[in-house]
Amino acid sequence: MTKQPESNQAQLESAFAAFNQLSEQLSGAYRDLEQRAAHLADELARSRREKERQRAEKEKLAERLAALLDSLPGGVLVVDRDGRVRQSNAPARAWLGRALDGCRWDEVLAEADLDLSADGSELTVAGRTQLTVSRSRVADRGETIILLTDVTEQRRLAAELDQNRRLAAMGEMAARLAHQVRTPLSSALLYADHLTTRELPAEQRERFGQRLLGRLRDLERMTRDMLGFVRGGCGHSEPVVLEDLLTGLRESLVGTLPPAGRLQIETGGVHGQLQGDRQALLGALCNLVENACQAVGEGVIVTVQLRLCGAAQVEIWVMDNGPGVPAELAGRLFEPFVSGRPGGTGLGLAVAASVAEAHGGSLRLADSTSAGARFVLRLPLVRRDARRTMEAMA
Repeated sequence: MTKQPESNQAQLESAFAAFNQLSEQLSGAYRDLEQRAAHLADELARSRREKERQRAEKEKLAERLAALLDSLPGGVLVVDRDGRVRQSNAPARAWLGRALDGCRWDEVLAEADLDLSADGSELTVAGRTQLTVSRSRVADRGETIILLTDVTEQRRLAAELDQNRRLAAMGEMAARLAHQVRTPLSSALLYADHLTTRELPAEQRERFGQRLLGRLRDLERMTRDMLGFVRGGCGHSEPVVLEDLLTGLRESLVGTLPPAGRLQIETGGVHGQLQGDRQALLGALCNLVENACQAVGEGVIVTVQLRLCGAAQVEIWVMDNGPGVPAELAGRLFEPFVSGRPGGTGLGLAVAASVAEAHGGSLRLADSTSAGARFVLRLPLVRRDARRTMEAMA
């Protein structure tokens, strides 16, 4: 009976000892947790302070970048994948005359006072400010950065420089034309003197009259080329319908084609409208046709053909049935005073090329393996007419 209480006492002591040991272990674990918690709290505080420091630096950097963007001489726009302007700087807003952030870029371009070139590389604001447009895509963000550069002053200075160059060439031109004008003028005076003879038979009178008219046309063409070269190709801008331009070409050339000569005009179903100087464009086409007539002579066949080039440009091909252009002249055809014809001024093609450039186009000699010369006058169509032309051709 006495052993039972002793056994219970031993068990209780063992249990208390185990409890005390467990309590000490828990206390140690709790102290470790407290230390770790304090350490983590310090780390979290340091991380928070670091993040706040980085945020403050990023805010300062963003402010500096915004100030830098606004101080740039060019316009900057950031357009997202949905076509909306997410960011713009002060020059861009000043040039385009409105707040841009949040607006659709295509709707901004559709405004009446903005005119985007056919290839999208130039933007004209209110017919005065000329901006070049360049784009850079950020692939991983799906954004497009658009850079606008004001080239109005550069274009004005370039135009003045070109005008001064043309005026400087007037001295050389006057010397050349003085000699060339004297020949047709002397002939015209001779024929006019013959026409004053009353006893002149009607047949001779008609022949002299035709020759007098031919010499006067030569003088008129020289004067027109000289004025066109000095003016630079574009006096004023107005809507020019392609059909009206070709009709004017046919009317202007009445009576100027050589004997048995023909002018064929093929529209090819191309319709549209140009923007530019109608008289300058008409003069350039007349120069090309007259150049073909002078190169071929009697029996010349000149074909004027319209071809659509892309979505917003038209090509006017002027082709003849002559011997073509000599290889040694092909590279210099559009230089002033370069002519492959005896007595030629060398201004007709130079004026035509100048007119093309003044209208945002180009003039080139097409490569050809067949007989005859082929000149290609490429001009931009008005954007809305270009779209309608494409729809009509589809």
